[in-house]
Amino acid sequence: MAGTDRVGRRLTAAALAATALAWTAGCGAVGDALGTRVDRYDTACALLIDGSGSGGEAPDGFDARAKLETALPAFLSDLECRTLAYAPITRASEGSICQAEPIDLDPDADSTLERDDVRAAQQAVAGGRAVELLDCAREHSPGSDVLGALDRVSTAAPDGGDPFHVLVVSDFVQRDGSFTLPREDLTTRESRAAVIDGLGERGRLPELTATTVYPSGYGMRLSQDSDAYEDFDAFWTELLEGRVGADVDTGYQH
Repeated sequence: MAGTDRVGRRLTAAALAATALAWTAGCGAVGDALGTRVDRYDTACALLIDGSGSGGEAPDGFDARAKLETALPAFLSDLECRTLAYAPITRASEGSICQAEPIDLDPDADSTLERDDVRAAQQAVAGGRAVELLDCAREHSPGSDVLGALDRVSTAAPDGGDPFHVLVVSDFVQRDGSFTLPREDLTTRESRAAVIDGLGERGRLPELTATTVYPSGYGMRLSQDSDAYEDFDAFWTELLEGRVGADVDTGYQH
């Protein structure tokens, strides 16, 4: 009789487990039918914004604010960014007092809310923070330490080598207290390599493994001088893709 009881309990437990599994599957199907199950975003993203004088309105500058307002919404949507970290580009970006809190762009929310509405609201908040950061960068120590900003934001990269996507609203004309790009000899591969070596020796090269950099405003003030632009472009390509292991995507350049 005891053996029969044990067999009965096992059969009852198995039946309950099967019923629970069927109920779970049924709920999932109903949720899908009602449109309540939504894939959540999971991409780690960042924004660098240039507060230097060259970011003024066109035609004299590359118009950082206009580039920001055009490129950022598309970047966040296209990459399906879950998080957005920020860093200012100033004369000394790593030590700048300007900052903006990272934001979760696809947060948990009441199940009755439309997921697209939640994302749109968070992206609007992200844009407001970006404008505030730009205003701060322009007010406090304006400059163009792009390398410092890349290094600063690299700390927000996800662990484990997962992809990291960084939108950089800047003309990339590096100007800081120790390194001014227009003064360097960028005319040959050897001279560019020497400049990059010197930056490495001074600890100025950021760690950008598994990072994709998306420039917006890149080289715009050099565009009328083809030789200068070619040398400039070769320098940044050799530094970013050749030396520090980043990828460069020009999809938001204009």
